[in-house]
Amino acid sequence: MKKMLYDYVLQGGTLVYPEKTREAAVGIKNGRLYILKSSKRPQGKTFVDASGCFILPGLIDAHTHPVYVDNLEQIARPAAFGGVTSMIHYITVKAGQKPLSVLEKAIAQGERTSALDFGLHAALCDVPGQAEDIPALIARGVSSFKMFTAYKKLNMMTDDHALALGMDIIGKHGGIASVHAENGSVIDYLEERVRVQGKSMAAHFLQTSPSLLDKEAIFRVLCIGGLMHCPVYLPHISSRHALEALTLARRHGIRFYSETCPHYLVFSWAQLKKYGPLGKIRPPVKTAQDRDELWRALSGGVIHTIGSDHAPKDKHRDDAFDESPYGAPGIENILPVLWHHGVGTGRISPGTLVRLTAENPAKIFGLFPRKGRLQNGADADLVVFNPRHTWTVTRTGQHSNAPYTLYEGMKLGGKVEKVFSGGRLIVDDKTYHGESGTGRFLQTGISGRPL
Repeated sequence: MKKMLYDYVLQGGTLVYPEKTREAAVGIKNGRLYILKSSKRPQGKTFVDASGCFILPGLIDAHTHPVYVDNLEQIARPAAFGGVTSMIHYITVKAGQKPLSVLEKAIAQGERTSALDFGLHAALCDVPGQAEDIPALIARGVSSFKMFTAYKKLNMMTDDHALALGMDIIGKHGGIASVHAENGSVIDYLEERVRVQGKSMAAHFLQTSPSLLDKEAIFRVLCIGGLMHCPVYLPHISSRHALEALTLARRHGIRFYSETCPHYLVFSWAQLKKYGPLGKIRPPVKTAQDRDELWRALSGGVIHTIGSDHAPKDKHRDDAFDESPYGAPGIENILPVLWHHGVGTGRISPGTLVRLTAENPAKIFGLFPRKGRLQNGADADLVVFNPRHTWTVTRTGQHSNAPYTLYEGMKLGGKVEKVFSGGRLIVDDKTYHGESGTGRFLQTGISGRPL
């Protein structure tokens, strides 16, 4: 029997799974990966020495916003350097727009320009006026729908009646509701009170967004989801009070998945506020105690994924805090930051990192077993990661169009060395080989697989 000639053979690395690590070579052929038996000598066109490195499945970032200074094409470059090989983008559908039309345009643009595989979430700003498109979008492969309990002044807030309506339809057609859960009405009041009192919004940012309002909104959203038999995905969990709401919902048997982000795990507001508007994120980064509780929750089954919430804006340090938009870049640093501050400090294992950033997102959004795990026949999306490579983050070394990074000057232990997407080598040390239009649209579906 003729031996298979692989396009690439990766040798000497340690493969990382949620439950174990193992030494094995990996072959890549026609966009698929194969775990090679140590007793056989593989044949390959190109051999990669991964000695001393970990080989991870490509990260799946389910929380990206390719609508600011990094568009659907440009976001692939910083993503790849962060070890991300698949993304699920949030696409906002404003009031008066037809969701199916907006999402079809985004799919076409992504297929034409993206170098990485991508799925989409539909972010609905007018649920009563847009709910009729939900079944058609689910049939098209857009199975997750974002709604907001904040941003009333931006005409994005969804009230409880509309949440129930949307979740009822989403649940009946096999989708999932992704909800930005803060009590926006009370936040707006607290902000108005600070302004009336003539106080600085920057100095009182946390006081206008107390974590108790996370807890209230999250539990309210989960109760509605439970009543409507609709699974709920909760992005950007940022506080210990939010974790309390999740724990209570789990006791009630409510089906949900939750996500946190690297900036909530690395910073406290006491550290971040020196950056002024650059650190203005919604929900805000909270206290050091919140940060530590989030780390502990990563191994407890209440937090299921980590996403970047990459929302790169054209912001500058001397901009007016009140007038600056929310959001920050982050996708390029997701893997090295989590490795350095998590694995490197013993807070989490390499397996936990892989579970939260690859296998769980794949399972939640119906991409498993094609993605999320190093196994025979899966998409050849993988990362060669060198834990011994120390480096310092600088804006000039980043690949986003954002004019800053929150991680400026941070020294990290561990760096992405090579990234394969669909069997194509797209990152080789400092060189990017991604080609526009090679990424595929990923139809998502709520698989119901246990986590």
